[in-house]
Amino acid sequence: MSLQGTTQAVFAGPAPLAALLRSRDWSQTPLGDAATWPPALKTTLGIVLSAETPMACLWGCGRILLHNSACAPLLPANAQGQPLNAIDGWGAAGSAIEQVFANGRSQSFDFMQGATLHHWACSPIWDEAGQIGGVFVTGQPTHCPSTEGALRKSEEQLRLAQQGAEAGLWDWDMVNNHVTWSEEYYHLYGLDLTVKPSYDNWLASISPLDRPHVEIKVREAIERGKNLKVSFRIGHPEDGRRWIMVRGQTFYDTAGNPIRMTGIAINVTEQKRFEQALIGSEAIARTQAEELAALMETTPAAIWIAHDVECRQMTANRMAHQLMQTEPGALPAESSWAGDSPMPFKQYKQGQELLPQDLPMQKAIRTGQEVTDEIEFVYPDGTVRYIYGKAVPLYAPSGEVRGAIAGFIEITALKQSEHEREQLLQRERIAREEAEQANRLKDQFLAVLSHELRSPLNPILGWAKLLQTRSFDAAKTAQALATIERNALLQTQLVDDLLDLAKILRGKLHLNPVPVYLAGIVEAAVETVKTSAAAKTIALKLDLEPTIQVAGDTARLQQIVSNLLSNAIKFTPSDGQVTVTLQSVDNQAEISVSDTGIGISPEFLPHLFESFRQEDISITRRHGGLGLGLAIVRQLVDVHGGTITARSPGEGQGATFSVRLPQLSVEANTGSAAALPKPALDLSGIRVFSVDDSADTREFLTVLLEQYGANVITAGSASEALAALRTMHADVLISDIGMPEMDGYKLIRRVRALPPDQGGDIPAIALTAYARDEDQRQSLASGYQRHLSKPLDLEKLVQAVVELTQARS
Repeated sequence: MSLQGTTQAVFAGPAPLAALLRSRDWSQTPLGDAATWPPALKTTLGIVLSAETPMACLWGCGRILLHNSACAPLLPANAQGQPLNAIDGWGAAGSAIEQVFANGRSQSFDFMQGATLHHWACSPIWDEAGQIGGVFVTGQPTHCPSTEGALRKSEEQLRLAQQGAEAGLWDWDMVNNHVTWSEEYYHLYGLDLTVKPSYDNWLASISPLDRPHVEIKVREAIERGKNLKVSFRIGHPEDGRRWIMVRGQTFYDTAGNPIRMTGIAINVTEQKRFEQALIGSEAIARTQAEELAALMETTPAAIWIAHDVECRQMTANRMAHQLMQTEPGALPAESSWAGDSPMPFKQYKQGQELLPQDLPMQKAIRTGQEVTDEIEFVYPDGTVRYIYGKAVPLYAPSGEVRGAIAGFIEITALKQSEHEREQLLQRERIAREEAEQANRLKDQFLAVLSHELRSPLNPILGWAKLLQTRSFDAAKTAQALATIERNALLQTQLVDDLLDLAKILRGKLHLNPVPVYLAGIVEAAVETVKTSAAAKTIALKLDLEPTIQVAGDTARLQQIVSNLLSNAIKFTPSDGQVTVTLQSVDNQAEISVSDTGIGISPEFLPHLFESFRQEDISITRRHGGLGLGLAIVRQLVDVHGGTITARSPGEGQGATFSVRLPQLSVEANTGSAAALPKPALDLSGIRVFSVDDSADTREFLTVLLEQYGANVITAGSASEALAALRTMHADVLISDIGMPEMDGYKLIRRVRALPPDQGGDIPAIALTAYARDEDQRQSLASGYQRHLSKPLDLEKLVQAVVELTQARS
């Protein structure tokens, strides 16, 4: 707070009087500058100036008078700030006030003004040292009808004075052993107001370490007629520990027997702390001076002392001279305001050259605050040395900054180590993230691989079993063989993709590059996907330049185009369009495959050509696959010396893949399937409800179960199954797990929520390509009674249907 702000706070109150008091130069009076007045005087003066009844205080040995506006009519015009003995008409007050100063007991006096008798009460004001610093005076005219209220108000003012001085009054009636404490006394000791005032309770509040001494002092005061003055410690609920000073006087009857002791208790904690801090200060100062001299020469840090605010008179230790490469005793004014630094280097901070006034010591002097900095010494040859340390201002007794002291150490080696460590941590963090990502991709890939390899086996093995054990007409046999062939080719493609990628990663993929017309390659690839495009009524448009040639492996080039076309058809909805163009761009052959499909999100585009990466990896993904096709295409394009790029405006807006060559490559392989055991159970009369998003699987299961005598109803989705259950009766539910929109787990939970008459208690079998133990536990926990994995064991399925229907009946 500024000096002016402090003066304003001291002289608060009615504006005219406060302004008058503030305008006075108190430094020319015995009281001194108002900013230096003791807290007890400031607190009492605040009470006096804010009161509406006549109040005043007399302070110090000069008995200087300070009064409020209500008191002004009772005093001479020049009484404010005058000694008591210089004020006309207040002679009657002098005796009473001097008695208060002498013995600390309250006094009163009266004087007449006209027809009005003014009664004045005088009370001691105890300062922070426990001495009587002044006298508090409050007056009341006897003719005023509100005398009683004014008295209460005066008592309130006295209470406020006690609060401001952190003091409390006490009285001990020894004859009746009756003790009274003021409310402020309770607050001072941190006592609950319900605690009964007593000598014993007072002793109990004193620290056991001080209690014996206090009891001795009390006995001495009573027995010898001495004034009581004793300090001790108490435990306070807010401050922890407080120091209290108690002063009191004993009163005796005519026979000399003690009858009463009364006094005041004051919080002197801060005074005690100050006293303790001063103990031994002179010896400490001498010791510190000696230690500082030794420290300057023995410390491994560079230390500078500026003896003036311009940092021209400098002292430095040996390490400072070594750091700055100067001779002892020859340290120049390296950071003066004038900037006349002859140092063999420039000083920088975070790459910016420092101005003289912003150097650590000068900044500490300029701001009066501690400065912690890291500074760079930059030499003409480019060498950089780093120093780190702190500068603090030094103060004169007047409170003004007189200089500064700074301590710095060289941290060049540490900075180099930090830089190397940061690089190492960055490399380790990247490697860890890559490893974690690889583990996640591995787990995702294994789950997808299990699903994709098992799913085609289900209709293959199922139809193979039926063809071995049942007789079908030519149409049904052709349908069965077509289903087997389609799913076998699908699994072959999956295995081929895995083998191709393995060869590429091991560097075992061999090319047979020959000159080839790309138009023929593209047309051959289109022929391989026409059937799948026609099945979805997807239009194929070609725009090919027939004369473009590249050197490449014919089979691998066709595989690149086929993979891109298959990918486009897979992700393009029915009635869409796939366009293939072949043109020469910047002397490179460019093949572009564009579709009107589901598009690619901007977030996934950077990962599009990574192995085992798919934008939708959940079990409800609609399109299947291992996420290898585009990774293989990229590798084949790379080994042909070409590039591949993908772009998409966003989800739902199609995508375009562009391959630029001079060369390309990839290879394929095939796999095989196994047969299932022969069935031997009867399902006659059992209604089986089959739910699977694969039409091949639904058809296969229908034929299989009907051959065992079952009546089979099918649904192509979970939502269709829920609707059918409400209107028809079935004995057993067989459901796939990995279905789009709503998977098998959600389906069975929805089924179990239905009432029994709507199929809520129907026995259920999970038939899925997810074959891990945790998959089985999840199926059973969701509400299925059986979990059967693909490829399907026919007898296990039929046996499960029989067991569930028998258990239900």
